[in-house]
Amino acid sequence: MKPFYYIIIILLCITSCSSEFLETHSTSRVDESTVFLNTKNAQMALDGVFKRMYYNGDQSQNYMGYETMLVMSDLMGEDILFGARTTLFLQSYNWSVHRTVTSAMMNYCYRYHYNIIANVNLIIENIDNADGEQIERDHIKGKALVVRAAHYFNLVRMWAKRYNYESGQENSHLGVPLILTSEAGTDPQPQATVKEIYEAINNDLDAAIELLDGMPTRTNKINPNQSVANGLKSRVLLTMGLWEEAANYAKVARTSEYSLSQTIFTETPSRFCSQSNSEWMWGTLRIKSEDEGFSSLQVFFGNTDAITTREGPKCIYNNLYHRMSDTDKRKACFAPTKAIANSDAFSRPRASTEVPAYFNNKYMVPDHSDPQVDCPYMRVAEMYLNEAEALARLGRNSEAQQVLYDLIITRDPAYNKSTQTSTALIEEILLHRRFELWGEGFRYFDLKRMNMPLDRSLPAVFPDGTLEVTNHNASWAQYLEIPAGDKKWEFLYSDNEMENNPYIVQNEL
Repeated sequence: MKPFYYIIIILLCITSCSSEFLETHSTSRVDESTVFLNTKNAQMALDGVFKRMYYNGDQSQNYMGYETMLVMSDLMGEDILFGARTTLFLQSYNWSVHRTVTSAMMNYCYRYHYNIIANVNLIIENIDNADGEQIERDHIKGKALVVRAAHYFNLVRMWAKRYNYESGQENSHLGVPLILTSEAGTDPQPQATVKEIYEAINNDLDAAIELLDGMPTRTNKINPNQSVANGLKSRVLLTMGLWEEAANYAKVARTSEYSLSQTIFTETPSRFCSQSNSEWMWGTLRIKSEDEGFSSLQVFFGNTDAITTREGPKCIYNNLYHRMSDTDKRKACFAPTKAIANSDAFSRPRASTEVPAYFNNKYMVPDHSDPQVDCPYMRVAEMYLNEAEALARLGRNSEAQQVLYDLIITRDPAYNKSTQTSTALIEEILLHRRFELWGEGFRYFDLKRMNMPLDRSLPAVFPDGTLEVTNHNASWAQYLEIPAGDKKWEFLYSDNEMENNPYIVQNEL
């Protein structure tokens, strides 16, 4: 891989490093002896990596690091749709951007991940020699390992065929280049197999879990701790079909540090925009003094006064909406009619903005002109869902029913513990997963890991049995249905990467 991103830590430290530090060192390559002189400097370098995960600088509005992948994933599923006219992220919704080899966005997504990986590789390699307490070195390395694992997990799920967990599968199909040292990142590298990449991800997380033991309480949840490492491990194991282990890690991740909130879906005027929420395990903490423009997950999925929101308000799939109980607090985040959506009961980008039926208020910002709010990467609610699904797939029905109940009773006070078993219980858990994690970046990845088709064509079913046609517009969406296993589930490598790396084997065109 051509090292277009070697090394940008100096540029990333703009909020945490001193001006003297910036002015006396080249921005084209890090002076490693200075950056890793001590644990204080190394943490500043890691803070720069964290900022790169959400800060877009002067790049395009939709080039916003990790949050870009969250937006793309949900727009590529069936549960979110564009309600009007916009172009930003339209190509994700209509499944064209990741299949266009000349796409600047696809090239950005690929480079972003390896940019982050290149930086954390340096931290992982050098932190052991930094001056400071051993526990400080351990925690910095552990956090860097979590970040590397998270980014390889994205890469392999986007650019490779799914991890096939059916019996006898070796997962020897090609994944992405696996670069675990800074030296390897200076030359083009061949693709590792999917099996090798998942082994590397698990190795990173296993090491991180051990290193992050005893980490102090965080003042900023962008720093992943041991519970985040366990939570990410549960995601990975769920994707690998290792149900027992996935359930165990999800349960361990639910430490006393977090608690389910009775009001997370009802808070106003802000909702899903502060990492201070008791359910948030990992997420950004934006600094209000920095001018980042209109670039955040809430800009694309929320009620901000941005043209992409006014021209393209995001709505829930009507088929999904009408499967929620009327007593479910999550249902109240969406407007079932145009009249309700445009009433005082709902928060719109502007009082004069007209929005369609099924418009969402899940992501609400207190100031419509200021979208620089926090973004969730992981919530404890996901851990309940991961554990419940894994237990149900193991046939441990009563345990799965109880874990699901413990979550859903905080969302729906009228919910009765499920009596479903086997496939019906799994389907109930997966349905609540869609309700709960709507707009948080899971749906494309979930469909792909379970080898399920995309289907945006289903009608909504009202309580009296009447039907309403899908609110997805076929001409706008282009694809209402995509079969499981279709070649479109894999991202293509850009022309730029194919030119720079002669070892890359292009995915099926």
